[in-house]
Amino acid sequence: MKKRRDILTIAIFLLIIFGLGIAFFVMPDIANSRTERRLMARPPVVSAGGILSGQTMTDLEPYMQDQFPARELFRTINAMTRRYALGQRDHNGYFLAGGHLSQMEHPLNDAAAIENARWLAGMSHNLFQGMNVFYAIIPDKNYFLAPSHGFLHLDYYEFMEIIHRYMGSHNYIDLFEIMSLDDFYRTDIHWRQEALHPIAEHIANAMGATLPPADSFTSHTLPNFRGNFHGAAALPVRADELVFLTNQYTENAIVHTLMEQNREFVFSRYVTFQGEELRLGVYNPRLFEGLDGYDMFLAGAQAIITVYAPNAATDRELIIFRDSFGSSIAPLFLGGYSKITLVDIRYISSHLLSNFIDFNDQDILFLYSVPILNRGGLFR
Repeated sequence: MKKRRDILTIAIFLLIIFGLGIAFFVMPDIANSRTERRLMARPPVVSAGGILSGQTMTDLEPYMQDQFPARELFRTINAMTRRYALGQRDHNGYFLAGGHLSQMEHPLNDAAAIENARWLAGMSHNLFQGMNVFYAIIPDKNYFLAPSHGFLHLDYYEFMEIIHRYMGSHNYIDLFEIMSLDDFYRTDIHWRQEALHPIAEHIANAMGATLPPADSFTSHTLPNFRGNFHGAAALPVRADELVFLTNQYTENAIVHTLMEQNREFVFSRYVTFQGEELRLGVYNPRLFEGLDGYDMFLAGAQAIITVYAPNAATDRELIIFRDSFGSSIAPLFLGGYSKITLVDIRYISSHLLSNFIDFNDQDILFLYSVPILNRGGLFR
């Protein structure tokens, strides 16, 4: 009996070792990973020089790691073992609590917060004299999640003290008191658009604008949205649903994005996705199939994007300086504004903005999330 068990054990061991090895060479390479939101390593170029210098072997290691058979299964097993068997509460800063995946935002980076607040205040002083300037800070999930579950988090009071010191408390729109954990996706860093109408109204009221009512929107659902924390944490958490809201203003909106063509910057109504030219809309469900499903809101990361609402009953304009959170809330302002310009100064120098935007009597809104302002060197 013991001999049979030993033979069976050896057979299983050999099957795993040789089976995985054969599978590595037989299975086609994976071009990208949606769970990790990145392109996977490609086979190294084999050459005599590369072999002699060792570069081929250096490039081979990440390729074998990325293309390893059942990679996602082993990542999940590793994450579950660390959490449930070894009792690790987080893995590389990612954790699961209260049904939400999140990433610890700690410690407070005083220098970065000061740098970013001074940058925004300086830009406001240089570009927006005499204009209506407002700012709102979006709390991260950990503001609602980390303290009650014993995870490290920022000193949010000190963080806001720094922001107010340079931006001033005048025209500050407080979002901390009106938001909750339920406003966020369970697997992602971002807020859920279907929860944003009260927040958008709160911001609009502070700016003296009137938005279309909540019941004027129709909900649409895209299933199996696995946010940026889902792949990073590698835990088996149920996917979210991505809900987006349409009304007469979003459906009739005209969208342009700043593109570089033939060494010149022009505004275009098209973006390229997987080799295909797509006509831009407020929502782009085709982009939901890419590495980041959240990009379906206003085509994701763009330096400057303009949205026109030709059927709006007002000629008011709004300029939002934003990070990725702004993509999903901006459509809710259509109708209250006839034109909305979104600017991401992580991708374009603030010194170039006057070449593409005519600053006159628009409302100006700085809308940034805590994690962005807690990191230095992002603004240009």
